[in-house]
Amino acid sequence: MLLAAVLALAGCTGDSGKPADGPARASGTRGDPAPAPTSALDADPAKAPRDEAAARTLIDEVIAEPALFGPEAVAATPYESDPGGWSVLGDDCVWRREPLPGDVLATLSRHFEVPPAAGKGTARLVAVVTVHRTAEEADWENAGMLEEMLRCPEQRLGAGERLTDLISSASYYGDSANLYADDVLRESGDYRGAGAAPVPYAWMQMRLGQVTVSVSVRAGRGYDMTEAQDIGREAGVRMLRRVADALGRDGTGGKSGKSGEGAEGNGAEGNGR
Repeated sequence: MLLAAVLALAGCTGDSGKPADGPARASGTRGDPAPAPTSALDADPAKAPRDEAAARTLIDEVIAEPALFGPEAVAATPYESDPGGWSVLGDDCVWRREPLPGDVLATLSRHFEVPPAAGKGTARLVAVVTVHRTAEEADWENAGMLEEMLRCPEQRLGAGERLTDLISSASYYGDSANLYADDVLRESGDYRGAGAAPVPYAWMQMRLGQVTVSVSVRAGRGYDMTEAQDIGREAGVRMLRRVADALGRDGTGGKSGKSGEGAEGNGAEGNGR
């Protein structure tokens, strides 16, 4: 589990505040208990996407639509980003669009808004689903993203937009009460537009097998951080449940049948930014 290795090297902690070290691993001997499962997904290999067409079909099945964010949410313009590219955080902590790498079968980003109401400003939301060729390659993506998050507590989006005061955390399956996803990444801080006051920003990315789902929330004025996190978390775990239903063995819904229901965490194009 690459994410666990990154956590150990960085000295990160999970949500509990305790060191995010995984359980000790030892070579098996007769009489040892069966090893604990290392994935939240009881995958059916026959359902795994093997090419771009199958990956796009899966994405269409699981990615959020406006209703997933609640009755007030609407599609933004543009609604979908170019599926031929994704966002990459450079060494200078600036986000840029780049072509998809060879280990990614397909990805799609959708943009939404919750219009102003009840004294609150517009909330802008992005949902992303990415299908890798293998679970190992998806694991590499999350591990690399965690390193980027730790390296760049301030990130530039372009046109005077910045993410500042970012706090990051991560957990892998079985760690910090994570029994719903193979990996979970979380980031929260402030979004600062050109000349505008800062507003809460929250991002969450979860992985099941070869699939990652993420949601970012740039809240409007009047929102607090908890509200921003809740919006992202609820939509994210619903997409994750769809992934488990699509790729899990019949009747399992992944493993527990809940696929992240009740999951905790805070909810971030290309990678949900």
